[in-house]
Amino acid sequence: MKTDKQTIGDWGEAVAARFLLGKKYCIVKTQYRTKQGEIDIIAWHTKSHHGKTLCFIEVKTRSYGKGSAERATGREKMRRLQRAAQSYCMAYAIDVEQTPIQFEQVSVYKHTDNTYNCRHYVIPV
Repeated sequence: MKTDKQTIGDWGEAVAARFLLGKKYCIVKTQYRTKQGEIDIIAWHTKSHHGKTLCFIEVKTRSYGKGSAERATGREKMRRLQRAAQSYCMAYAIDVEQTPIQFEQVSVYKHTDNTYNCRHYVIPV
């Protein structure tokens, strides 16, 4: 049985996926898990400056007014995300020398009236 936190997290990931699809992302994997870590969403997106880019996306969900989702991705989380991304690239034969890669975060804020808003960021590595 899932905890409330897991249920809200799953809901936030579904909201983030719809948000990214609306921005023309092509989602190839969700909830990718490996010993090195977990990646919430893996997607391809055409960037104006890099062209077709493989994006590793962290999703953070918060009830509105319950803290900053943007600050929830710290150094250790980024290290795990990078290791999981390396694992994914190795498992799927992605040439990291030839493939632009970007780390991103979608913060989902749920309001008390069950509406929500999303904020989208590139995570500097």
